[in-house]
Amino acid sequence: MDVWKISYVVNDSRQPGGITNLDHAPVVGERFSVGGKQLEILEVLELVPPRGPFHYMHVTCRIVDDAKGDA
Repeated sequence: MDVWKISYVVNDSRQPGGITNLDHAPVVGERFSVGGKQLEILEVLELVPPRGPFHYMHVTCRIVDDAKGDA
């Protein structure tokens, strides 16, 4: 089973970003939750080639604010 190690940053936010794991490759437009926040992926970059079952990616995100109609 492959694992995608995702380093993420959040545009225009005090949220410091971090690292999370996914069981699939991230794609632009995809949403995921971290720490109670819903994030939408804006950009995806491969950091290094896969090493065995591990894939290392970096994504840039934005916080989805459903109150503003971003749902």
